[in-house]
Amino acid sequence: MYRKADRNEDTTRLHLVDALFFEVLGWDKAECVTEEAHGGEYADYVFSNPQPILIVEAKREGKYFEVTSGSNDPNQSLRPLIRGNAELKAALEQVCGYCQTRGVKYGVATNGHQIVAMVAVRDDGVPPLDGRALVFGSFEEIKSSFHVFWNGLSREGIADRNLTRMLLGKNRPHVPARLSASIFPYPGVKGRNRLQAQLQVLSELALEDLPKSKELKEEFLKRCYCQSGALSQHSATARNLLLARYAALFDSESPGPVHSPASTKSGITQELLAESISRRPILLIGDVGVGKTTFIDHLTYVEAKQILAKSVMLYVDLGSEATLTRDVQNHILEVIARQLHDNYDVNVDDDGFVREVYEKELTDFERGIFGRLKASAQSVYLEKEIAHLAGLIGRRDQHIRRALEHLSLKRNHQIVLFIDNADQRIERDYAVQQQSFLIAEEIAKNWPVMVFLTLRPETFHRSLKSGSLSGYHPKAFTIAPPRIDEVLQKRFTFSQRLLTQVNKLPANALKLAPDIQKINVLMDVFQRSLRVNPDLARFIDNIAAGNVRLALDMVRNFFGSGHVDTSYILEVESRKGERYVIPVHQFFRAIAFGDNEHYSPDATPIANLFDIVYPDPKEHFLRPLLLSILYENSRTGDGFVETGAVYSRLQSLGYLADQVDEAILQCLQKKLLETSGRRNPALSTNPSSVLRITQIGAYHISELCMSFQYIDTILVDVPVTDSAVRSSMDSKTYILDRLARCRMFCGYLDECWNNIKPSTIAWNWPQVRQRIVDSMARVEASAKKRERYDLVD
Repeated sequence: MYRKADRNEDTTRLHLVDALFFEVLGWDKAECVTEEAHGGEYADYVFSNPQPILIVEAKREGKYFEVTSGSNDPNQSLRPLIRGNAELKAALEQVCGYCQTRGVKYGVATNGHQIVAMVAVRDDGVPPLDGRALVFGSFEEIKSSFHVFWNGLSREGIADRNLTRMLLGKNRPHVPARLSASIFPYPGVKGRNRLQAQLQVLSELALEDLPKSKELKEEFLKRCYCQSGALSQHSATARNLLLARYAALFDSESPGPVHSPASTKSGITQELLAESISRRPILLIGDVGVGKTTFIDHLTYVEAKQILAKSVMLYVDLGSEATLTRDVQNHILEVIARQLHDNYDVNVDDDGFVREVYEKELTDFERGIFGRLKASAQSVYLEKEIAHLAGLIGRRDQHIRRALEHLSLKRNHQIVLFIDNADQRIERDYAVQQQSFLIAEEIAKNWPVMVFLTLRPETFHRSLKSGSLSGYHPKAFTIAPPRIDEVLQKRFTFSQRLLTQVNKLPANALKLAPDIQKINVLMDVFQRSLRVNPDLARFIDNIAAGNVRLALDMVRNFFGSGHVDTSYILEVESRKGERYVIPVHQFFRAIAFGDNEHYSPDATPIANLFDIVYPDPKEHFLRPLLLSILYENSRTGDGFVETGAVYSRLQSLGYLADQVDEAILQCLQKKLLETSGRRNPALSTNPSSVLRITQIGAYHISELCMSFQYIDTILVDVPVTDSAVRSSMDSKTYILDRLARCRMFCGYLDECWNNIKPSTIAWNWPQVRQRIVDSMARVEASAKKRERYDLVD
């Protein structure tokens, strides 16, 4: 048995430090690496959550620190403690060195009995040893101030950055004002002239409102529906499922071929196949805006129109229709009952229909104890019978099921139920989607209904791993996004044709007739530009990232944008032999600014990569470097990178875990990166244990941020830490002023880059800067050629 002070450093760690951190403070040994090497130095303990966040330097038990004992407040100033205290000073300098070279914020020096915890990497200009620390001189002091000990150093306390609040007295340092602070009003509203306002209305009418009209829906779906190879295959497969079920249920002539085998050597019949299909909901998996609802519409109006003409088709929208309801089951039942009444003239509560449905129950009732009243007391018998029926229809779920069974078996109707837009509830209530699947599963299994349910991929995979889907084997189809350029080309052609048919226009649009030719010209220009300018098609495709809805929104906004000189475009088109091609920077400006006079990050899909949250000059490059790390892995495997590895690489460049936290959060909010439920089971179960760059994130880092147009746009939203540079920048709009401002900003970033340690990460500011300089040279040459120094596009 060791006597006190006899334990060497390794034994001190084994007997005392391990017990304090793993048994008392709640750290998991899987979150700790001992003797971690970095630059030839070995740190005793490096704790991660999931990124490296705390380093503990353990000294042998007999090496006591001279600390103030008996203090009621563990929060003490370090400078008086280390004055003349060589052992403690050396230990703290050692742990500070480890933290600073690794980018780890918190450090602890301990001998097992005494603990000194500090913020070892600061961003407010104060040397760590001039700050404060939590100081515990003995186990007794730990016990008497255990709440402080726990709040500061436990796994949860460190994760919540409690030491920062305890020792620095603030949550986040102040950053310099942005250029936008000098602009009033900001972001302002960009006015439209009469032509732009009229074109905005016409573009919304032609591209959005008319295609949605009930009268044109089938024609629109036939002419404008776009499908990738995978989508086409899924559409045909879904049609065949309907065919197989129809033929199996009714043994009647099928309106088309059934591609599933009628029988197999194992004796599985077509009927059994159809029945097995019917007992599972069919999941339609696709990201937001890729066209899951359009897939359903095309299936019902075009692909399987003949089949569904003999069917009862029910459609439940859990997005727009059920936003406020929490009881999804009752809502679905109510919609089914309402649509049966409105679309098929079937009132599930009609006396005659109810008596048809419960014919057997009424026969059994007549044979029961009240049957004798039918002849002797007919009115009493009728009251008893009505009460009996009321009890049957009062169980709403069972009554709706019996009604559908009656329609299916007695009236030879196939029942098809689509439950759509459950995925729109993901941000508000993940449980709603879980409940939607369970309801769909129950209906498909126990009711005579084929059920389709739409979900997002992340919901599907998350639930498949640990949610409602984990106990089932669902049939799922992935709805792949179509080619955006093909969608736009077809939509333009369809809309132009409609605009020439005055009889199909609503009355309120006829007053815009003089401008119809102009919107048609602009659509011609856009179609031509998509064909001959690959940069424009690439911009739309990458920013929309498969979201057809967003792509159409961007195009509509361009047509009516106050930032686009549409009169000039029309003028060029009117000249003999001249054709206008939309440059990508002109389209970019309309999308980046939207309806605002100035760039506002909250109102655009364009992200500000050079933003900072802390007054640290090198943070301007944190988001590009973060995305670059993920971009390096985007072409191998599934593209996912463990979050801990990302933190380690960025902390090795000198960034704090807090800074990386903020950068990841902002990139997630702007959809530049994503987490996923489709991760390797060997990885942590933390929802953010893996990260992957998105299509829009890859476009930002590989192309967008390297142009003058991008830097010129986001500059208004970038805090500049150099006061001299900041005071020299203004918000003038002439092109030469904007070019000068961009050069000044690039020079400022040159100085900031000097704070970055050498790295093997592919993204390199000097190379990016050269691309920006080349872009500025082209803009300046264009302005001089056109003699347009007020150029804004």
